[in-house]
Parts: sequence; structure tokens; C-alpha cells
Amino acid sequence: MFLAKILILCTACLLISATPQGFGGFGAPQTLQGEELASAQRTLQASLTKLATGEGPHYRISKILSASTQVVAGSKDIYSVELIDNEGVTKVCNVDIWSRSWLPNGIQVTFRCPNEPELVRQHSA
Repeated sequence: MFLAKILILCTACLLISATPQGFGGFGAPQTLQGEELASAQRTLQASLTKLATGEGPHYRISKILSASTQVVAGSKDIYSVELIDNEGVTKVCNVDIWSRSWLPNGIQVTFRCPNEPELVRQHSA
């Protein structure tokens, strides 16, 4: 019986250590590249377009510097991006898009730009 418990424990340790990002791989951010990055850019553009039709902010994408995604309660896309405002000024901002599409207004967009207060907006999916 003792030997069986040791064998089960060793097997569990082996499985956990062999799985990238721990047990199951859930919750750890993953850097996006290729088609996943292109899809993330479309997601960001869709959010910027929706927000611009309401209270704003009014930004255009200049360049995505980096993007990652993370499984949370829903999904969270995290961007470092060059944005262009209405005056044509380009700034580097960190933008998070937390998507919980089952909720009304379940898309939460957070903008963190230098020398500006954090801005949080929500819109529907």
C-alpha cells in the first residue's frame, strides 16, 4: 500500500512538471504571434470602434508593440500599443480587454497611458 501511494505521488509530480505552465496550462499569459496577433489586433480595433461611437476615448492603432492573452473568468487580452488620439498625437499605452461575453456590457477595456489617469470603459460584445 505504501509503495502504491509513493508511485501515485511520483506520477502526479511527473505530470505536473512535464506540463508547460503547470497543471493544465490555465491562467498563465501567452504571448501572441502570427494569426493570433492579427486576431488580437482585430479585437482591439473592434473595441476602439465601439468606444468611439459612444463616450470615447477616440483612438486609432498605430502599431502593436506586444500582445498576450490570458484565460481568466472569460479572457483577457493585454496590449502594449501605440495609439493615435484625435489631435494626431501618438502615445504608447497599455490596454487590457477583459471579455466576459455572457454579461451585458461584458467587454471591459482599460487604458493606461503615461501622464493620464487610468481610463476604464465597457461595451457589449
